[in-house]
Amino acid sequence: MPVTITATEVAELAGSPIGLDPHSGQARRIGVVKEDRWQIGQFAELVGLSVPQLRRYDRLRLLEPDGREEQSGYRYYTRGQTGAARVIALLRSLDMPIADVRRVLAGADETERRRMFLEHRARLEARLDEVRRLLEAVDALTKEDTMTTDPTTWLHMMPRLPVTDLDRSIAYYQDALGFRLAWRTADDSLAALASGEIEMLLLVPWAGDEPPRAQESYVYVEDPDALCAEYRQAGADIVDPVASRPYGMRDFVVEDPDGHRFTLGRGEQRLYEVAGHYGLTPETISRGK
Repeated sequence: MPVTITATEVAELAGSPIGLDPHSGQARRIGVVKEDRWQIGQFAELVGLSVPQLRRYDRLRLLEPDGREEQSGYRYYTRGQTGAARVIALLRSLDMPIADVRRVLAGADETERRRMFLEHRARLEARLDEVRRLLEAVDALTKEDTMTTDPTTWLHMMPRLPVTDLDRSIAYYQDALGFRLAWRTADDSLAALASGEIEMLLLVPWAGDEPPRAQESYVYVEDPDALCAEYRQAGADIVDPVASRPYGMRDFVVEDPDGHRFTLGRGEQRLYEVAGHYGLTPETISRGK
């Protein structure tokens, strides 16, 4: 279900402590009746979030369920949490950092919200500059009198990771790292995980007697500081915390249950260029503060 909340509604909800309270107990305090509560799947469809997203936001204490059923243990949410959920869905659809979403839910005033949006725009501008350079390269090719197409060009690369427990790995990548299960074969011989709309990883069950050999990959991200903090709170295994490296990158290392490691970071030079243009500090853009 698409999110239809507007920026004006965000501001209005931000001024309402009831509408944006994501924590358990608030709904009961304002007298929500039992009929106005939903199990996690129903609530996900109502507010435009997925079930894995709601589970992850629970672990991050960003949007906790109002309670759990005594017999089944199922999470349930109430009408008093729909405002917070819709704001989260909107801001995350804009790729807003979790830390900033949390500040909006906490009741950031108009000045602070404007500052956060300006900083986020600077991050998006840096990403847009990279896309513009690619578009200029494509335009240059279209102006050539002749253009040859190489059918062997690599279009997209997906790491293929052997895992000893497919269900455990899928749960880890969804709950701790925020991935989405794109598809899974009926015989459980292969599963693809996606970040947004892009399929990023292939998980393959490992049948060997010894553990699979650990693999390593480097992943470029927009905000390694905020992402490291988010992953840590969600229960990811951070084996090397975020830091500036001698090779000009700021990054951190996360490990999955089978020992596969991902280094996530970005170059620091671009931060200085964008910061100067917007009158901000590189640390502000890097850390999303």
